[in-house]
Amino acid sequence: MNENVLDVLLYLFENFSLPDIETGANVRDDLGEAGFFDDEIDDAFDWLSATRGDGRARFAAPGSDAVRIYAGAELLVLDTQCRGFITYLEYVGVLNAQNRELVIDRLMALADDEAATAELEQVKWVVMMVLSQDTDQDMAYARMEAIMHAEAPGAAH
Repeated sequence: MNENVLDVLLYLFENFSLPDIETGANVRDDLGEAGFFDDEIDDAFDWLSATRGDGRARFAAPGSDAVRIYAGAELLVLDTQCRGFITYLEYVGVLNAQNRELVIDRLMALADDEAATAELEQVKWVVMMVLSQDTDQDMAYARMEAIMHAEAPGAAH
């Protein structure tokens, strides 16, 4: 996985609101001051732009009876645990079919090459980033956030 771009994305996600990120100028300066390189920052903003309106339009919403078959490259990047987690999130209603496809697309975009395998923690953060970009998914975002907190070590039961 492209760890540098993912680091920039996580920094953005944890330190800025969506409107701040969309305006960009001061955010880019802050990222530079935080030690990120210009090409990593540009790649992160390109990655984010694909999760907004234009990126969503690339995926036709699959029908309710559709079955997701992973392509060869996806199988190499997304191991059984990652694919199972994505399926689980769809089953419990955190991801709809369109956002599932966007999550998979964005994970593949982070892959340096087909030899890079995504980690489950990366999948979780990409799901959070995708859901945060979709204003109609506030409840799904809250549910995903609850799942992440419940799985954290020392979480209250």
